[in-house]
Amino acid sequence: MIDKDGSGLREVRETIRGGERVLIRRFQREDMALYPDFLDEVSAEDLRLRFFAHAAELGTAEQDKLAHLDYRHEMAFVALDADTGQLLGVVRLKDELDEQTAEFAILVRSRLKGHGLGWLLMKRVIEYAKEKGLRRVYGDVLAENMTMLQMCAELGFYTQDMGPDVTRVVLDLKDIAAH
Repeated sequence: MIDKDGSGLREVRETIRGGERVLIRRFQREDMALYPDFLDEVSAEDLRLRFFAHAAELGTAEQDKLAHLDYRHEMAFVALDADTGQLLGVVRLKDELDEQTAEFAILVRSRLKGHGLGWLLMKRVIEYAKEKGLRRVYGDVLAENMTMLQMCAELGFYTQDMGPDVTRVVLDLKDIAAH
């Protein structure tokens, strides 16, 4: 939830399949120090599925985007191992110019795919988008990324064909009940 002063968000603690105790909270600039270890644990294939290109490491420009969020129009949540503090996953939301629609992007450690971590991060960013009053969130997904497409379908997203290789997943927030 958004705090009364709007400056912070509540933390969520969960245990995922595999037994990892996870803390999900708002991204903090200091979290950038956790990225090298995090990215070492993300396969080249998972980076390709996320960034739509082969990437040996997260480029400086992408790191800069994360380190300098404009919280009026962007938000990011991290999932941390509650015991070790390791970065396990991150989800971002960036408003479009209409300020009613926002694009999400998500990445989790490869070994945690299928453990429910992506689901928790997506639920958190959807909750935030509803609290913010957004009408719609979307993401572009490579058509071959069946795991992501299935998760989005289970969360209520519908798909739009964006060409032979890309599917846009869209969630109309007005269509889902507030919790």
